[in-house]
Order: sequence, then C-alpha cells, then structure tokens
Amino acid sequence: MGMLTMRYLLAFYSETTSQWRCLDTALLPVPVPGPEDIPGVLHAFPAITLQWMLERRELGPFESTGGETITDAVLVYRLEADGSPIGAGTDYLGAWLEMFMQSHQPMGTIRLLATSQRAQIESFDALRGLVAAPLQARDEACQQTMDLMRDYAAVPIEEVAPDPEIQPQESV
Repeated sequence: MGMLTMRYLLAFYSETTSQWRCLDTALLPVPVPGPEDIPGVLHAFPAITLQWMLERRELGPFESTGGETITDAVLVYRLEADGSPIGAGTDYLGAWLEMFMQSHQPMGTIRLLATSQRAQIESFDALRGLVAAPLQARDEACQQTMDLMRDYAAVPIEEVAPDPEIQPQESV
C-alpha cells in the first residue's frame, strides 16, 4: 500500500497579473508528503513554479499560520484528496479561488523572498536549455501536431475559379 500524501492548494497574489494565482499540488510530478516539503518540491521543478508564479522567487520555509495576515507569501490550504474544480492548472479560477479563500483558513504560509541573482541565472539557463533543445519527434505534442498536419494535408483543396465580377485593384 502506498504512502498517504496530502493535497494542498497554494495561492498568492501576483503583482505581475494583479490577480490571485493558485496551484494544486496534485498537479506536481511527485507527491508532497507534508507542507514543510512544499518549498523543496517547488524548487525541484522550476518550470512548473515559473509557469504558476510568472516570476522567479526564492521561497522561505513553511510556517504554520496563527490567523495573522502575512503579505508577500504563498498561502497554503489543505484540500480534500479528490474532487476539486481545479483542472489542469490552465483555467482562470479567480472567482472560485476568492470564494474558497473567504470560506477557508490557510494552514500556513511560505514567505516569498526577494528575487535572487542565482534564481535569475537558473531561470535564464533553463530557458536557454529549452530554446537549444530541438523538437523531439517522439514527444506527444509533436506527434499530435504531425497527425494534425497529415490530416490537413489529406483533405483535398478545392480549386476556386476566380470570380469574373471581382477585379483586382490596381496599386497606386
């Protein structure tokens, strides 16, 4: 029998987008055993973290919340193991998230620390790596694109005779 892991909702207010952004830890490639492990897991997957936060920030340790309001922090909420409106992480959930936050108390926070030079260098190195990597024909997304291209190419293109009433415009 596998180890029981918790599921958490992470939320923070993004100054970049002027909106609350959230991440369900169930979308991470590895399970998160406990809230104290969240910063380490997020650090291990910088592409996911960057996609969620839209900026590179250093994360402090998880701290239990005693009800006080903390600014510039990720709020950590406990989620039920299954059943949530959070899909693949690409939908805008602003209204749902705000109602969720009004009806639930965070179990803790992860302080957002200042952006470090090291984090910026790692971000640019990761982007350079993505740019330098050629498309892989074995990749699922590449296969789907190729299938669509083949399907499109297989559809005969009807030749349309020019309409005699439409005269080409002369250029001036």
